[in-house]
Amino acid sequence: MSTDIIINGRFLTHPITGVQRYARELLSAFDALLDIRPELRVRLLTPPIDAKLVPALRNIRHEIVGRRQGHAWEQLDLPRHVGSAALFCPGNTAPVASLLGRARVVVTVHDLSYRYFPEAYSRGFKLLYNRLIPLILRRADRVITVSQSERRAILGHYPFADERLIAIQNGGLPTGITEQTPLPAAEPTVLYVGSLSKRKNFPGMLTAAVRLARTRGTRFVFIGSVPQGLTETLSIIPDDVRDHIRFAGQVNDWDKLLAAYRSAHCFLFPSFYEASPLPPIEAMGCGCPVIAGDIASLRERCGDAAHYCDPADVDSVVTAVEAVLDDAAHAAALRIAGYAQAERYSWHNCAQTTLEAIIGPGDQS
Repeated sequence: MSTDIIINGRFLTHPITGVQRYARELLSAFDALLDIRPELRVRLLTPPIDAKLVPALRNIRHEIVGRRQGHAWEQLDLPRHVGSAALFCPGNTAPVASLLGRARVVVTVHDLSYRYFPEAYSRGFKLLYNRLIPLILRRADRVITVSQSERRAILGHYPFADERLIAIQNGGLPTGITEQTPLPAAEPTVLYVGSLSKRKNFPGMLTAAVRLARTRGTRFVFIGSVPQGLTETLSIIPDDVRDHIRFAGQVNDWDKLLAAYRSAHCFLFPSFYEASPLPPIEAMGCGCPVIAGDIASLRERCGDAAHYCDPADVDSVVTAVEAVLDDAAHAAALRIAGYAQAERYSWHNCAQTTLEAIIGPGDQS
């Protein structure tokens, strides 16, 4: 007996950030799993899209449906083509018609950042999510979030979702990429990968970078897009350290990103808030010692394989970087522990557990 599954492919029309990385990695891992699960028939439905944006798939059939784009496509076109199949929505939102219908719906709600950091979102965005997320948590057959700490945070706002909300950690390095041997640059280099936003503690990291560049000659590389509100912050980097602090912008080329991880002496991630971040595990898989903010989600994700600091205290961040750069034995221990931690996370395992949630009890063949 076959099981029909439809994947909401609207994420393929968006720029690649953490949510899109999650969806793309799961899509590839699902496609590989279907080699041994022939009873599953999976289709990827998208709005009209350039074929170059769709990953190569062996077992999952891609179909363009409808003529609209964005939320209009998701709410009006997509549900008309779902039928009796199980619908998986990996990108926080889902069609209301499907949620109110009879077919099985599973949605990944990565976090509630629109509630935690309302100043970072437009009024329209907050209005949509404040209506849609509670409906998803009440009506979806299963809601996946990406860590136990985020599950607790969501239940703090929506306790009624307890029975249907499950936590499945993200994977780590992309499928097909194995652990990388570090090749550190000649000069001490600290790397950050992620959005350069206030909630990621970018202003604090930049302050620490200026101090370490000035006192020690440490070089910093920041990879990630710069929100419009932070452009003024970048313009005030002192001239005497400007050549020590480089902004590489958004990097989606994996060869370049892996080279950055491998060449850094340590990876700095003193974020104020995360759900299940990808960069620290990617860094660990590349043999780069990780310094992380001491918050619950990073403790859950990184375990004993990171050096922790107080993200709200620049002195603590600076001291943590110096501890890793100055103590070769400590850095080596973090590197070994990091390899072991990275092995715990794979997109294959994430996809297997997610498929079980999509199929549901009684339909596992």
